Amino acid sequence: MKKSGKESEEDLQKQSLLFRQIWKSQKWWQNIIDAIKDYLFVLDNKCRILRTNKAFANLFGKEPADIIGTPYYELYGMKEPHEWCVVPNDKNQFGPGSVERKINDSIYLISYFPIFHEKNDAVVYIMKDVTETRRLKDQIYHMDKLSSLGTLTSGVAHEINNPLTGIIGYTEMLLMKDHDDTSKKYLKGVYDSAIRCKKIVENMLTFSRQKPPHRSPENINDVIDTTIELHEYWLKSNNIEIIRNYQEVPYMDLDRQQMQQVILNLIINAEHAISGSGRRGTIEFKTGYDKNTRTMIITVSDNGIGIPQEILPKIFDPFFTTKPVNVGTGLGLSIAHGIITEQGGTIEARSEQGKGTSFIITLSKTE
Repeated sequence: MKKSGKESEEDLQKQSLLFRQIWKSQKWWQNIIDAIKDYLFVLDNKCRILRTNKAFANLFGKEPADIIGTPYYELYGMKEPHEWCVVPNDKNQFGPGSVERKINDSIYLISYFPIFHEKNDAVVYIMKDVTETRRLKDQIYHMDKLSSLGTLTSGVAHEINNPLTGIIGYTEMLLMKDHDDTSKKYLKGVYDSAIRCKKIVENMLTFSRQKPPHRSPENINDVIDTTIELHEYWLKSNNIEIIRNYQEVPYMDLDRQQMQQVILNLIINAEHAISGSGRRGTIEFKTGYDKNTRTMIITVSDNGIGIPQEILPKIFDPFFTTKPVNVGTGLGLSIAHGIITEQGGTIEARSEQGKGTSFIITLSKTE
């Protein structure tokens, strides 16, 4: 039976309304998918892209419509899929899963979820960039090792201290007896070396001891010297010269242990910068005191590779580092900044790439 013109027009209107509703529904779902910032895409059993969000398409400088129907691996410049790419062959043996893989210098958590609908089998993939998370996780693991090493160092220092006390005592007794000049010279060498070892051990114990902050009158020049002694072996091993440019400075109320940590962190930071410069290194310590402003000024300078101006504002941020995980944690400068701020001072960095970096610490003297 043939429909009248009026019925036909009503059908067309219904179809048009239905198409608009379908289009709106598809647009709504596409907007939902595009709102996801992780990389989402759907592949068929030939690894061709059936659906994707903007984040994944933008990764290759394209729009989603540009890559529909394209084998995803071609976007990566490959001739075959990655080993983690799975296709649904048997729905009874294929289920959701996830793997972690490095792709183009970034680490991704790749999760996949199979879809079995009539004959339209597909797999939904979600790629989450976990590069920063992995870096932080590795750094926390590295920090935990450093914490354990600190505890171990404290125990070893105590164990070394006991035989050192015996060596010093027996050497003193031998020096009080009559010996020829050569024997006395050798004994004095043993005694001086043992005293030096004992001093280093005492500095290590002071540095590693866990205690609440405590301020006492300290001479910053002495604090720097004891910290350098703690690290002197590594400085000599790396052929780094220490330049002391001290002025006469007054005693200030400081937490000695915390200030040692600040100086040590700056020394280690300078070492890393120098190691990448390919030249003989120098670290210069300058101290001074401004009587008018009652301000102590400490400058630590190196002739390392320098810091790019674009990252200079970030260097005091926690966990920020340009070094590999096994070289730095990204916390040294952040801790130094926190300590100096807590003690009522300031710390800033000035750097010129290829020439070196200077850290300037100011501390105000209180009554």
